[in-house]
Amino acid sequence: MSMMSDLILVGEPFVVEASHASEVTKLKIMQIAKKRFTFFIVGCVVILFTVLQASKNIGASDVTRFNRDLKNYNAKLQIFDRDSKLVASFKIAIAKSDDQKMYGLMNLDNLPKDHGMLFPFKESQVINMWMKDTKIPLDMIFIDDDDEISIIKSDAKINSLELISSEKEAKYVLEINAGLAKEFGMEARQKVQILN
Repeated sequence: MSMMSDLILVGEPFVVEASHASEVTKLKIMQIAKKRFTFFIVGCVVILFTVLQASKNIGASDVTRFNRDLKNYNAKLQIFDRDSKLVASFKIAIAKSDDQKMYGLMNLDNLPKDHGMLFPFKESQVINMWMKDTKIPLDMIFIDDDDEISIIKSDAKINSLELISSEKEAKYVLEINAGLAKEFGMEARQKVQILN
């Protein structure tokens, strides 16, 4: 009968009872148990990190697909002149989450002419936008809390880190293809209506 056949491993992490084991053997067994426990802890940390990273990547990929999926452009935004005549109408995607707002129209190769993205804010504020990683030039229409156009910033340059400011408090920003604001005759004080 070998000495190891008399060993019983029990408890946390492993308590060794050995009637015939020498002190040296007990010490070696404890070292092995500590190594196994360390590997167990390291393995748990690696698994946890992998799961967290995968969930982060899933969320990120959802955001990067948001602006590409035309099903997300399911709300309607209309602009009317002072005589209540329709000036323009767009199918819009509404960037509701912070991640969607930060990603916006980044890395989008094209945007249909009648489409746009709306960025709503909880409170009126001076809003600053930029064109980081944005491949298409845009018009930015800043809308105040009275649902009127406050200012239009036309032809924002692609991939620019220059800040584009509302200059005064606004509650929404509508991004559309560059040149459309001029083409449709959009201007300050025109009324905006959002239909979900």
